[in-house]
Amino acid sequence: MAVTKFLILLALTVGCTLAIKLPQNPEPNPEPLKWWQQEIIYQVYPRSHQDSDGDGVGDLAGIQSRLDHFTDLGVGAVWISPIYKSPMKDFGYDISNFTDIEPQFGTLESFKNLSSALKERNIKLIMDFVPNHSSNEHPWFNMSINREEIYDDFYVWKDPSGVNSSTGEPLPPNNWISVFGGSAWTYVEAREQFYLHQFTPEQPDLNYENPEVTKAILAAIKFWLDLGVDGFRVDAVPHLFDKPRPLWTQPVDPNRPPTALPSDWAYYQHLYTYNLPGVFEVLAKFRELLDIYTWADGIERVMFVEAGVPTLDLLFEYYGTKEKPIAHFPFNFEFINRVKSGFNGTNIADVVDEWFTKMPEGMWANWLVGNHDNNRVASRFSPDTGIVDAFNALVLLLPGNAVTYYGEEIGMKNANISWEDTVDPPGCSAGPDRYQQFSRDPERTPMHWNDDKNAGFSTANKTWLPMHPDYPEVNVEAQINTTGASHIKVYKQLSALRATDVWRYGSMESQAPDGGALFGFSRIYNGKGFICLFNFVDEVKTINIPQEFEDIPQNATVYSTSVGFEPETAIGSSVRTDNLVIGARHSIILEF
Repeated sequence: MAVTKFLILLALTVGCTLAIKLPQNPEPNPEPLKWWQQEIIYQVYPRSHQDSDGDGVGDLAGIQSRLDHFTDLGVGAVWISPIYKSPMKDFGYDISNFTDIEPQFGTLESFKNLSSALKERNIKLIMDFVPNHSSNEHPWFNMSINREEIYDDFYVWKDPSGVNSSTGEPLPPNNWISVFGGSAWTYVEAREQFYLHQFTPEQPDLNYENPEVTKAILAAIKFWLDLGVDGFRVDAVPHLFDKPRPLWTQPVDPNRPPTALPSDWAYYQHLYTYNLPGVFEVLAKFRELLDIYTWADGIERVMFVEAGVPTLDLLFEYYGTKEKPIAHFPFNFEFINRVKSGFNGTNIADVVDEWFTKMPEGMWANWLVGNHDNNRVASRFSPDTGIVDAFNALVLLLPGNAVTYYGEEIGMKNANISWEDTVDPPGCSAGPDRYQQFSRDPERTPMHWNDDKNAGFSTANKTWLPMHPDYPEVNVEAQINTTGASHIKVYKQLSALRATDVWRYGSMESQAPDGGALFGFSRIYNGKGFICLFNFVDEVKTINIPQEFEDIPQNATVYSTSVGFEPETAIGSSVRTDNLVIGARHSIILEF
């Protein structure tokens, strides 16, 4: 393994793509994987999953009514985006009570019902957790405004830097910019100070320099653990700490996007508000609490973190160490950040090889291609080819965690949301001329269940976001009932293959043949195996698989193909592996 890592590092250094080969588990009776390592994690955006009461917004009872869907897909863990009590200025990421449910979604009782129903199906429950800030309607913030004991410095307060000579209005402490655009400082007359908010003004940053803040957040985590939650996806963790003393000015980023304005977050380097050392100390305390629960009953409680840092070396710090663990894994956004339109197999190979090469020893990989903040795969690339199935195969069958955003199993696309229908804060802040650059509404539209009114999502006359107009054709029911291939049928095939010992314990060899036009990886265990092959260019390709990969027999059986695979190849048919033809932008999986 050490030699393999050396060769891959050498290849990355000189700028070429080299195969990676991971050994299979050599034990005759290998240690079973932990639940969080092998289960598919399915992200539910609750506003868009299922509406049970006809108000046009999804809710907890709606999620519970759709549990059969998770079971059918082979999902083993459901991650729910924020459902805490909230004024909904950022759709749940502005929390006014960390230990209660937003009435729009239900009650604590409906949460307990959902949790129990998931447990009956042996599906784990993961909650989104947002520790960086609260809502400005949280009681803590009101007490902080009034400088009440303990809460005086619960948030980051600073004096004005001066007074505007024309208007007489206080000037912000410095040039810090919100992620959503505009100043990161808002003035409160009652306190005669500005407070920091790295997101909307309704989301004041908590002050983790104050140990009482950490205690309060730990108490909230404990509340949900006591209700049986199996883990947390922790949001925006690099923002937790800042260095406002002295109030340094953020420098302009020399590599800023050409369209960025001085009021945009991307215009600056965030040296004093992002990914600072104190973040790891706080997260380690969160992990310690989770581990106490794990040690108590042997059921592992998990923490996954969102940390959009610039390099893998920085990202991998969020794993922590064996002596001081932090996250079970930091989310891997490499298929989103680095695989752009016009990509090929070399780009995919670089992502896969670099992750396995740099990942700390003993840690666990993870893969995803979409979430509530990023364009859907079918819109980033092309909905008319097998690209959706190819990326689902990469996510589900590479070694590591698989994270699926709702709708990816049917190839949902971004909707074209008008300015009038735009509700996402960064889109609204950007204004009618630029909102489409920033709004995340297009990837958050309601789930397509069938071809009924509002795709079976809601009986309301108006849903919180408009439905994508293609829902009569692109929906769960239609794809299940079709006599031909469909994205959801392929997804279920991938899920079943993931449940085998070949996936759990098999070796992996990855290659980018034909000058990088193709990408493939094999998984082999105890004489059985499968190989996934992807053609990422706009022309038909032929591959001699045994010439490119080790231990591949001359004949194999077709396990799955992307929708519309060319040339037409029947699932279950036997094919020669030394002359396999793959149509443009399609993928195939063989087993042997």
